[in-house]
Amino acid sequence: MKSSRPAGTRGSFIAAVVALLLILSGCSSIPRSGPVATIPAPAVEEDTVSQVFSPEGPQPGAPPEVLLQEFITAGTGAADGYNVAREFLTPELARTWQPEERIVIFRADPRIIQREAEGALQVQLEITGIIDARGIRTDPPTPTTESVRAEMVKINGQWRISEIPNGIMVTESNASLLATAHHLYFYSSGYRYWVPDVRWFVRRPGIAARVVQALLAGPAPYLQGAVTSAFPEGVTLAQESVPIASGVASVELSADVLQDATDLRLQQMEQQLRVNLTTLNDVTSVEMSAGQPIDLGSPDPALVIPDFNPPVGNEQVVIADNEVRTVRNLDVLPVEGLPSVAAYNPKDPARSLEGSSFAFLNGRSTALLATAPGSEVRTAVEGAGLTAPSFDTSNWVWTARSVEGGPSGRGTEVVAVPPGGMTRNAVVVSASWLADRTVRELQISRDGARALLVVDEAGTSEVLLAGITRSAQGIPQSLGNPIALNAGADIGTAKWAGESTIVASPVSGTAEVTPLIVQLSGETEALKPHKGVLNISAGSDPQEDFYIQTAEALFARVGLSWIRSVEGVRDPAFPG
Repeated sequence: MKSSRPAGTRGSFIAAVVALLLILSGCSSIPRSGPVATIPAPAVEEDTVSQVFSPEGPQPGAPPEVLLQEFITAGTGAADGYNVAREFLTPELARTWQPEERIVIFRADPRIIQREAEGALQVQLEITGIIDARGIRTDPPTPTTESVRAEMVKINGQWRISEIPNGIMVTESNASLLATAHHLYFYSSGYRYWVPDVRWFVRRPGIAARVVQALLAGPAPYLQGAVTSAFPEGVTLAQESVPIASGVASVELSADVLQDATDLRLQQMEQQLRVNLTTLNDVTSVEMSAGQPIDLGSPDPALVIPDFNPPVGNEQVVIADNEVRTVRNLDVLPVEGLPSVAAYNPKDPARSLEGSSFAFLNGRSTALLATAPGSEVRTAVEGAGLTAPSFDTSNWVWTARSVEGGPSGRGTEVVAVPPGGMTRNAVVVSASWLADRTVRELQISRDGARALLVVDEAGTSEVLLAGITRSAQGIPQSLGNPIALNAGADIGTAKWAGESTIVASPVSGTAEVTPLIVQLSGETEALKPHKGVLNISAGSDPQEDFYIQTAEALFARVGLSWIRSVEGVRDPAFPG
C-alpha cells in the first residue's frame, strides 16, 4: 500500500485521492468488534541517539559535585531507556524517575553549589527552553535562571542521588541532537486543512508509538477547541508499540475506537494516522486494528482530503499613488473594477485568500473599510488604534482595536466581520487575556485555525499564537490562551510565512534592525540587518518570498541579501 503523501512531500490532491482509494479498496470486510488482542511484530526503527551519545556510568569514588555533573551528562543516553543515568540514582529513585517528564535546555555550564548538609547540592541553570511530558516546547523571550535541588546518600561507600526532580538537563547544542521536532496534524474545524501542532520527541526507539500516543491525547492546550481530531476522547493504543514492517505501521487501538464509528469517521481516523506517521522516514502506510483489522468500508464521498500549507501565490497587495494596487512580477498594477479609495488616505491593505475581496484602514486607523471589484466601499469596523486587516479562509476580515478597561485602563478587543458585512455585523471575539495588552498586529493563519499576534505589555513586546474557536456555523467565538514564540522582546511586526513558520522584525524608520524567520518548533534564524524597516511581508515560504519595506522601496530577500525590488509602494501584504 502506498501513502497518499510520501515522507517530506505535500502531494497533490489527485495523488492523495488515488492513494486513499487504493488503501480503502485493499481492506477486506472484517467485523468491527471483538476481543482486544496484541499482534506481535518486530519494530523497525532506527536508533539514532546511541550513534551520537554514549555516556559513561558513575566513576568509583566520585564526590557529590562530580557525580551530579556526570548525571547531567548521562541524561543524553536515551537509547537504552536512560539506564546509564539511572546508575547515578539510588535503586528506589531509579525505579520511579521519569526522565522525559521535563527536559530543561540550558546554555553555558551549570553551576553546582554545595549546600549546608553533606550530599545536599543545588544546580543553577540558565534556561533557554523547556520540553514538557507532551513534547510541547516553550522558550522564554530571554534566558531565565532556575535552581534544581539534589540530595545524595552513600551506598556501599559510593555517592548516589536519592532525591532530584523528574526530567533531564541538556545543553542547547545537545538538545537538537537528542530530540527532534515533529508536526502532529489535526483537522481544522471544517476538515478543509491540516493544522500543525509542533511537538518534540527524543530520538530513541519507539517514536512511532509516541507520535500516536500524543495524537490520541489531543492537541496542545493553545489549540484545544480550535482543531479537531477524528479519534474520540479516551481512545488509546492497545499495546505500547507501533510495529513497522516493510514500511507499514500497524496501529493497534483500544476497542472503544469502534463505538458509534461510521465509515466516514473511520476513514478520517486512518487518514489522520497516515498523515502523522508517514512523515517518519521508515513509514509509508498505516493499518488500523482493534483486536482485528478494521474494515474502513467503501470510500465515503464526504471524505475531504485536507490541504497542507495553503499557497498564497506570489502577488502582493500594496498602496501606491494613494490607491490599492497589486505587485506582480515587479510591476505595480491596478485592480480591475476596484473603486478609488484615495479619499480615505488608505493604509495596510489586505486581500482575501481567494483574491476577490479587499480591505484597508483609513489614514487615522479609526475605520476598517472593505470593497471588491464592482462594489462600493463600505465601513466594516470602527474604533481606535485598529490593526491591519487580515482575512481568514471563510472570508471573514479581522482586526483588533483599543478599548477602555483592564488594570492599566486600556486594553484590546478582537473584531471579525463576515463576508459582505458592515459594522452592525461585526462580532467581538472573546480574548480576556488581552484586557491589559495593546495589539500591534493580528494575522490569521492560512488554515483559519490560529491567530498570530504582536502585543505590547508594560513596554515589552511579545509574539503570541492563539487558537481560534468557532461555532458550528463557523462564526469566530474566542481566542484561546496563547503561547509565546521565540522571537525576542523588540518585535514590531510579524507575518505568517507557512503553516509552521512566521517572519518578524523590529520596526524603525532610521535604525538598522534584524528581521527574523521563526519556526513554531522554537528555532530562530536572524537575517541580514537592514536600515529603516517599516513593514514586512511573506508568501508560503520565506526562503522564496520574504520582503521588507522601507520609506524608499520594497526589498526582496535573495540568498543572504536584500535586493531593491519595487519603488513607490508601501504596506505590502500577501493574501490572507
